[in-house]
Amino acid sequence: MTNLHVSFKEAAKRILKEAAEPLSPKEIVQAALERGLIYTEGATPDATMAAQLYVDIQQNAHSPFKKVGKGKFALKEQEESALSAELIIEKQNVLVRRELKNQLLAMDAYQFELLVGDLLKKLGYVNVQVTKKSGDKGIDVIADLTMEGITNVKTVVQVKRFKEDKKIAGNIVAQLRGSAEVDQRGLVITTSDFTKDALAEAKAPNKMPVALINGEKLVQLLIKSEVGVKKETYTIYSVDTDYFESPTSDELSATSDGKNRGLWPLPGGVTAYVDTLFQVLEAIKAGYNTRQKLIEWFMKNFDTVKSAKTSAGYVGVPRVIGVTKWDSNGKIELTPEGEKVLQTKDLHYLYSVFSTHVFAVEEIVEFLKTAQTPQDEESVLDFLRENLNVEWSTYAQVNFRLLWLTNLGKIKRTPEGYTL
Repeated sequence: MTNLHVSFKEAAKRILKEAAEPLSPKEIVQAALERGLIYTEGATPDATMAAQLYVDIQQNAHSPFKKVGKGKFALKEQEESALSAELIIEKQNVLVRRELKNQLLAMDAYQFELLVGDLLKKLGYVNVQVTKKSGDKGIDVIADLTMEGITNVKTVVQVKRFKEDKKIAGNIVAQLRGSAEVDQRGLVITTSDFTKDALAEAKAPNKMPVALINGEKLVQLLIKSEVGVKKETYTIYSVDTDYFESPTSDELSATSDGKNRGLWPLPGGVTAYVDTLFQVLEAIKAGYNTRQKLIEWFMKNFDTVKSAKTSAGYVGVPRVIGVTKWDSNGKIELTPEGEKVLQTKDLHYLYSVFSTHVFAVEEIVEFLKTAQTPQDEESVLDFLRENLNVEWSTYAQVNFRLLWLTNLGKIKRTPEGYTL
């Protein structure tokens, strides 16, 4: 018997070619399964589809796919449709991005530095100063990045208004590093892109970190921050196809997956989350089974936990993961999954419980698996923003998930980023 199954990307091409509007990964998978185009024993085909399409767009210049709106995909060849306002809007936004890039290249060099200064202010930098036109030793902008008044990162910025065929080389990164002071960090912004040696130099170990923003990312940030662009609102009508369909009882009773969006670490060190979790479960079994008792247990057993408020945050972590619950009397008890976790100490099983209860975990794993190369927190957050509509303003929730996954042995951390 001939196997009629195709790859996820090939299935997506076929489904999207016949679609009248952009589709989400879940919709693509559902249609592909119904037509028998794909077969999967995996528990997260939606996450696999999202990761494969997203990475293909990012890494393949000839990808047939394009992102449209939040979390939806279409084919590049797809034309506007009466059913899809997103395609009309996306076409306009493509034109705006292209025109914005042309305007950046046509600007006076010093005006470009001033524009970057305005962008940095919108991104949260303070004390932004554009240096003099000459004698700046390779430093075009100086700014401070503060994090809620706790830290103050002094940043030196170099901007390069180059055409796309002229990439930034590693010596430019090294030059900026050489011009910086001991307590400063570097940032290079360009309208073009970076060579491989520039990327390597920016992440060189035991040297001052230098962040890089290429032309594509720069345009994204300008549009998001509304620097050099303006937002205009129009009313666009589309046909409400749901109105003309009669939902089934199954559709009416369908609910969201109910996964928890907020996640915290546990005390004991960034490599000890799982060990601490096992200790917490044992403490609950030993009688520390009320909120107050467990708050006191954390403060007694971990020197870094100095306040009841912080301790109370840790109390809720096992519940978020799915290994504890509150009974009708307000007592904390282990769920059946928690009982098995404590009994077996099986990290593979703990991951299955963790990923079932915590939002975006499966998607992160699929993204790292598909990307194949190490990815940093920013790349992971960009993926989640594009595909899961997250609105996290900091890397905290991404970092917590990555650290938990590292502790669970699901991924590993390298100097270049996180990978499977």
